Amino acid sequence: MRPATTPLGPVPFGLAALAEGQPAAADALALAQMVREAVAAEVPRQALHLRLSRLAPRLRRGHHRRLLREALEPALRPVRSRLFELPNGDLVAVTPPGGRHLREAEAVLAILLGEEAAEAPLHAVLDLPRDAAALLAAVEDSLGPPPAPRPRPAPGAGFGPGDLAALEAALRGAGLARFLRRHPVCRLERGGEGPALEWDEWRLAWPELRAETAPALDPGAAPWLARRLRRLLDRRLLAELSRPEEARRRGPLGLVLSAASLAEAEFLRLDALLDVATRAATVLALPAEDALAAPEDFAFARDFARARGYRLALDLPGPELLAACPPDRMGVDLLRLPWSPDLAALGPALPQGRVVLTGADRAAAIGWGWEAGVALFEGRLLRPR
Repeated sequence: MRPATTPLGPVPFGLAALAEGQPAAADALALAQMVREAVAAEVPRQALHLRLSRLAPRLRRGHHRRLLREALEPALRPVRSRLFELPNGDLVAVTPPGGRHLREAEAVLAILLGEEAAEAPLHAVLDLPRDAAALLAAVEDSLGPPPAPRPRPAPGAGFGPGDLAALEAALRGAGLARFLRRHPVCRLERGGEGPALEWDEWRLAWPELRAETAPALDPGAAPWLARRLRRLLDRRLLAELSRPEEARRRGPLGLVLSAASLAEAEFLRLDALLDVATRAATVLALPAEDALAAPEDFAFARDFARARGYRLALDLPGPELLAACPPDRMGVDLLRLPWSPDLAALGPALPQGRVVLTGADRAAAIGWGWEAGVALFEGRLLRPR
């Protein structure tokens, strides 16, 4: 499928899917494209975002909108200025930076909005490319929510040794191919054509598998038993990927495995099926918790994988472990880090060009990633070209 386009070219990837079936989405896509180009070319712009969707319904009638549009006219006087109307009713005026026109419009808006502006911020001035993530998030919000994740089964009452033994027996005999999930990891450069596939990360869909095999159990209630379950799930994942006819056609893999799993027979079987070039393009991510809790086991797994020619990543559950696990000291090539709003202050601390941002399900994640120098992403917004 060809990406949606505007007169300026392809829109930022993933937003077009949200805009399908929304006739009023053309301005939103055009604004997203303008933001993308400003980030790629590092062209400064200022944007005045008027959040009319936050106004009470009685203040959103036609004559109110006309007054507010007229208040924005000073901001649109400079050449290359433009006004965008988003599907939720918000208005965004984008102008060259440093002029007095935008300040004039802001002063008039403050008078018109009066007490409403004091109760809640109804307008904001954003600087591009610095505030690209915030503006892309506003565009995305105007188009509607992202696809909802599947609900997790309700936690059970507990998890004991007998429960683990029963679950292990069920998993050993079950065919798990239908629970195998592919998650593309893509390179998405600022100003590039679109997501380019780097490797496919393979995982077992544990929430669905748990719902079918052990809906009343909560392995998280017993972390010491959950670690053993994790190794069993790793072995079953590796067994599914080690079918010779499948392994040879899959290409570069991404696997998140416990350090101990690299010594299992299932991993050695998969390793034997991969040629030198495929191993060199395959990324093995080892948990940061293993590096801290069992450093000798982690070091053995890391050195073994390095000797076999794999690329190595450190899988971080969040930014809080980054200071304790710098990639150079850990001896890894990449950091695998999940997106969250808590990353906002972390950008300067990230090693440039060595981060895979996972869970990039919103345009704000990609916008933040670009600002932080991230080019490798995994998430629902990414469909490789």
